[in-house]
Amino acid sequence: MSCHQAVKTDSPHIQKLAAAALDKTSIPWVRVYRIPAFVYFSHRLHTQAGTTCETCHGPVRERDLIAKEVSHNMLSCMACHAAKKARNDCSACHEER
Repeated sequence: MSCHQAVKTDSPHIQKLAAAALDKTSIPWVRVYRIPAFVYFSHRLHTQAGTTCETCHGPVRERDLIAKEVSHNMLSCMACHAAKKARNDCSACHEER
């Protein structure tokens, strides 16, 4: 709920998420984005570095329901890291865990 405490709080869908989180109710998620099991990814590290939701997921603040709008693969991730001058070597992932 960390993102959804501030994003689209007036949305009925987000309010349902907030209520479920408060009640500690399980939500049957429908996965939209998948990355391979061997890939380490941390939303926290990316948001702390200033990456916005829109960078990786498109204009999500404008959506009521999320669909896959952006392609994620090694090339797109490495290009983003290069553009932002972030580490691109494999050992960086192991150090951040």
